[in-house]
Amino acid sequence: MASGLTSTVSLESKNPGFSALLSLIFAGLGQAYNGQFGRGLLILAGTLAGVLGFAPAGAAVWLYGAYDAYATARRMNEGKIPHHESSIPAVLIFAAVWTAGVLLLPGAPAGLSWW
Repeated sequence: MASGLTSTVSLESKNPGFSALLSLIFAGLGQAYNGQFGRGLLILAGTLAGVLGFAPAGAAVWLYGAYDAYATARRMNEGKIPHHESSIPAVLIFAAVWTAGVLLLPGAPAGLSWW
């Protein structure tokens, strides 16, 4: 006999605008905020590869990343795709790795490199 009680899981809503803004600041960071760390790394790698090979391609991947972060957060909030918990340490690590990568990137403009 069922007790009539329903167990619900309350998941923190994602902010689609904040997610897109993070991806505009750091390519892939919005995906990390959405709990999709691997996807964020792919967006970051695609952006860097595009910028190093052909700047418009890198810009296209970067802008797609911002759109994807926004759309994914919205779909998570609507329950259309599985919700992934955000990990603040993972987001901070992602931002630190991103920053270190840019600063240490061979051939980076003199103002952006430690070398």
